[in-house]
Amino acid sequence: MPHNNNDKILSFLGLCKKAGALETGEERVSLSQKKGKAKLILTASDAGENTLSKAAQIADWGKLPILTLPFTKDVIGAAVGTRACAILSVTTAAMAKAVQEKLTAENANKDEPEQTTAI
Repeated sequence: MPHNNNDKILSFLGLCKKAGALETGEERVSLSQKKGKAKLILTASDAGENTLSKAAQIADWGKLPILTLPFTKDVIGAAVGTRACAILSVTTAAMAKAVQEKLTAENANKDEPEQTTAI
């Protein structure tokens, strides 16, 4: 079971999908970039080399940020209501920023050593 911040990220991806602000799959992500709608490219932690190469190419063409999610294709797919999903694009600036902030918070929590505070 994912811990709390992971739950928030997955729930937010589901919200993005429901709001029409998330494209899934290589073809739809590429099309969203070509139309100038993509604001952020995301990949699954277990995406294959070909998918990662294509994602990097799409991000480069659109001069977009690209991030790897700490979730597998199956977990992402379940969160956004599809089968396994290795590549996504967030298509609104506000939601892209929120995803980036949630992932940054997740990475900060992973990297921080446990702290004890004397009272």
